Amino acid sequence: MQRNFRATAKPPDPKVDLLIFKKAREMIAYGNDCLYNKQFPRKYRVGNAIGAQIEGAMYDILDGLTEAATKEHKKTALTQVDHKILYLRQLLITAVDPKMNTAAVLIPLDSQRKWCEMLEEMGKILGSWLKKLNS
Repeated sequence: MQRNFRATAKPPDPKVDLLIFKKAREMIAYGNDCLYNKQFPRKYRVGNAIGAQIEGAMYDILDGLTEAATKEHKKTALTQVDHKILYLRQLLITAVDPKMNTAAVLIPLDSQRKWCEMLEEMGKILGSWLKKLNS
């Protein structure tokens, strides 16, 4: 008889689930909504195109945060996550730039602004975490 693990799975303990993890999941949900809408063409989402790079960077941020939360020496991992946040911002700026694609702007400007505000908020939380480690 097989057990259904989904039925017995428990949600994470609120004390263990950090605010930055919640913000990262919200950013990924919003980013997937932006990437998989009808305006973002499929040819820019597959392979090594900018959509695939954006999606990979979002999940790399979540992976880096998970790694930093479990490591004893967190400073290096948090610095790498900060680098990934900056990289994702640059990718979003590139996706909005009409000079980069001849067809049209890939992400609407208001969506890009909201996405960058989410990244900025995550960066502030990350910066305070780094500052706490330095003191």
